Amino acid sequence: MDQRLEYRIFTYSTFLQNKFGEKVFRVGLSTGITCPHRKNNGGCIFCNPNSFTGKYQSQDLSIKQQLEKAIPKIQKSCGDVKLLAYFQDETSTYGRIDFLRRKYKQALEDPRIEGLVVSTRPDYINEEIVELLSSYKVPVTIEIGMQSKHNKSLEILDRGHSFEQVEESIQLCGKAGLTIGVHLIMGIPNETYADMLQTIKWISSNKFIDQVKFHNLVVYKNTKLANMKDKPSYPIKTHIQNLSKLLPHLRGDICISRLFTSNILNSDLTLNKFTGNKTKWMNELRKLIYKDDIVQGSETKVAYDFREYFD
Repeated sequence: MDQRLEYRIFTYSTFLQNKFGEKVFRVGLSTGITCPHRKNNGGCIFCNPNSFTGKYQSQDLSIKQQLEKAIPKIQKSCGDVKLLAYFQDETSTYGRIDFLRRKYKQALEDPRIEGLVVSTRPDYINEEIVELLSSYKVPVTIEIGMQSKHNKSLEILDRGHSFEQVEESIQLCGKAGLTIGVHLIMGIPNETYADMLQTIKWISSNKFIDQVKFHNLVVYKNTKLANMKDKPSYPIKTHIQNLSKLLPHLRGDICISRLFTSNILNSDLTLNKFTGNKTKWMNELRKLIYKDDIVQGSETKVAYDFREYFD
């Protein structure tokens, strides 16, 4: 049998293929509103907005204009694929509800869009926004910036919210039937492997969480992190090793929608340098997983079984 990564972990591509019956790509969009935490409090210590906004995204462009710029580029490289409107940057549930309703509606009016993905902070999720997202007749995923289950880590990151707020937001979205993804940062200053493991075990114990994104800590220029006297270091090699050890503790039916921080190669925004590329890193992780006979969720009650998704 081929030693494919998808045979050992539940990848996002496998999830989308199973849900839609074909390849699906996300189109990054901007509501045009700055993250309130950055605007009011200076933001998280790792945040440089230029690191997560696509070239075709702009606060100055309408949703229709952003789609008209982005979709032809996706179709040129990927063909006539299905698409999800991904409200990716800043805090995409921040703003008046009528404003947000208009933005989401503009995306869904495009016949090529099959669903919504909305990324946000846990402290900007409330009953009103959940009711709006639950009203759509298309698949909707809400991605919540959790980062860690430890309040000490959230304080170090200057997140401006508590873990208790993360729990409350997940509960609210889960009871409404939304698909829920959480973002995690690996390599947070002063976090140990044991701390990371506790976070993963909590995620696996939560019945509402469907997806997880792993971000390896990156030090971007013009951030509070970059100005620290002792800048933290979290090498890719360490991240790969930690992932391989954590994966057995991540429930097998939770989709992994990211393994490495995006947009860090060939970027003049990062202070720490990364050798290799994502293809190489994924291959190193794959080889390590097979060498150590690792399967996602093997240490939980739900181990991943690729035979549910592949013939």
